[in-house]
Amino acid sequence: MKEKAVNLQSTLEAQRKIGDLVTRTPTYLSNVFSQRAGAEVYLKLECFQPVGVFKVRGAINKISSLSPAELERGLVTASSGNHGLAVAYAAKIYGAKTMVVVPENAVKEKVEALESYGADIVKYGKDYDEAYSKALEIQKEAGTTLVHPFEDPFVIAGQGTIGLELLEDIPNLNTIIVPVGGGGLISGISIAAKTLNPKLRIVGVQSEGAPAVYRSWRAGKIVEVDSVNTVADGLAARKPLDLTFGIIKRYVDTVLLVSEEEIGEAVLALLHNAHILAEPSGAASLAALLFKYHPKPEEKVAVIISGANISIDYLASLLKQT
Repeated sequence: MKEKAVNLQSTLEAQRKIGDLVTRTPTYLSNVFSQRAGAEVYLKLECFQPVGVFKVRGAINKISSLSPAELERGLVTASSGNHGLAVAYAAKIYGAKTMVVVPENAVKEKVEALESYGADIVKYGKDYDEAYSKALEIQKEAGTTLVHPFEDPFVIAGQGTIGLELLEDIPNLNTIIVPVGGGGLISGISIAAKTLNPKLRIVGVQSEGAPAVYRSWRAGKIVEVDSVNTVADGLAARKPLDLTFGIIKRYVDTVLLVSEEEIGEAVLALLHNAHILAEPSGAASLAALLFKYHPKPEEKVAVIISGANISIDYLASLLKQT
């Protein structure tokens, strides 16, 4: 698939390919958050995927496209944890060996989960970008197949199936709020949803500690930040890349920043009010709704709760504050 083929058709093809291997997650109308926001708020619960995160959609779509020879050579990827989990899960389905390069400060629970799926773990660097550089070295030396977490048309098309499901569930949806790291999720959702409904509003959310896409969107060009520092490890990319940023520029209406404290409050709000466990990256979209985005009355807003793989230590620290 060429870059130009990242479109509604490729997303529909992805939906057909991965439909039996992923969960069609609930789109849950939340009375509590609807009252708080003064709008009609739906939670798209990607935290209920088999590995607790949306990334399994893109990983399966990508790995299912590989030739037997590519699978035989094995896979390598870089990840703060969630993409690696998705790749390891998908690779097990297709019988491929996987190596995942994670930052040295990767969440312990995510590393343990990676090992449970049979992935070989390499710890390298202080953040995702340094881990990715190491993954490239390994790929060149070993001849393995690199599975990029976001800069790949198959991955983007897989994530876009979330947009298809949302519009099947809520045909008159007005707004989708999406957490953003490298931009694969928001790229896929925005292509699918805005092709079907050009009037729909797409809102991206980043942490103040990892604002590369926010700064790039405002500048109209790719901006790399020197470092990232956020509890939302799934959003901690230092810059978007050409494919995702081109899509974001075309389809995304605005990008908002939320603080670490607001993300923590959103994690607790989901737990206390909806009995849903979300990791910080997955709760960032709700933080935007509660603190930064101001919907109109009767606006139908979908909030992507993108993952559940939370650090127990982080959760315990939040609960001590209540």
